[in-house]
Amino acid sequence: MPTTSTPVTATAAPAPTGPSGPWRVNVDVRHGTVTSLPGLPPGRLLADLLDDDVPTAVIDLDRSTGTSSSTALLETAVRHHPGRLWAGGRLAPGDPAVRRLLDAGAAGVLLGSTGLLPEGHLDPHAWPDFTTLADAGQLMLSLDAADGRIVTDGFTRPTSVALTDALDTLLDATGNTQPVLITDARAATHRTPPPWHILDRLAGRHPRAHLWYAGGLSGWADLTRLWHAGWGAVVGRAYLTAPRGLPDAEGRLHRTPPTGNPT
Repeated sequence: MPTTSTPVTATAAPAPTGPSGPWRVNVDVRHGTVTSLPGLPPGRLLADLLDDDVPTAVIDLDRSTGTSSSTALLETAVRHHPGRLWAGGRLAPGDPAVRRLLDAGAAGVLLGSTGLLPEGHLDPHAWPDFTTLADAGQLMLSLDAADGRIVTDGFTRPTSVALTDALDTLLDATGNTQPVLITDARAATHRTPPPWHILDRLAGRHPRAHLWYAGGLSGWADLTRLWHAGWGAVVGRAYLTAPRGLPDAEGRLHRTPPTGNPT
């Protein structure tokens, strides 16, 4: 998973280099506007973020919640920024849109819980060969969870599948060649702190996996804590709500990881 706008290789580890590590800003779009900035179309924001060298993904929430099946928003965005932008929104491993988005110029594609666990069931036999679906590092397999169980359909549908079982199965299926994003639905929706004890336990169980986390991250100190534990970090609303950026320990906003000097 990229620390810049290009994908990592299969051998790259999500460990911090210098003061920072791998991170990304997800721009959620619903009904044609950015959800954290109502009324703002995504085009200019995506360009501004990439101009600031902010690793970025565009997420179509209309697809995530099942109200749209179109990939036009995603395809248009990745064509405008070839090789630099990730794309997601209810994309399944067998969906031809995955290959279409990569061919259109997506830096990578996110495969969400809904696509990985259709009908809320964990069935790895239904998955294609991930090694032939995309190059190493071009997919991010996303697992949304609440109270240790997978949730699908944009956090709206609980399942009985344990997060640990889903993670173990995905890592086996991919041979650790693709990163896995774990989103804590409760922290993401209620803006509560990340479940650090659970993240530490998962990292300890899978020390060689390319694990990423999203949910409740509110400042660069949170991201640094993740990096030091070997995780990548995904932020969204906390970063995008004006003024753009995340605060450091002194409350100063930075658009990219601080190096000790105010930006």
